[in-house]
Amino acid sequence: MVRGRGKGQGGGGGRGGGRGPGRMGGPQAAGPGGECVCPNCGHREPHVAGQPCYQKKCPKCGTQMIREP
Repeated sequence: MVRGRGKGQGGGGGRGGGRGPGRMGGPQAAGPGGECVCPNCGHREPHVAGQPCYQKKCPKCGTQMIREP
């Protein structure tokens, strides 16, 4: 009896076949929306595409900002 390759049994053409987020889960991009928030004082600024929030400093207290969707 010959066994065929059903879905999810290793079929598909290399490179993972688009079945998930990739190696080790990988970082997930949050998209263009959202805000940068200061975890210290709560100051909020709109997120700018292409500029990660963690690279910004809070203009009020100087703390590194974080991303909030």
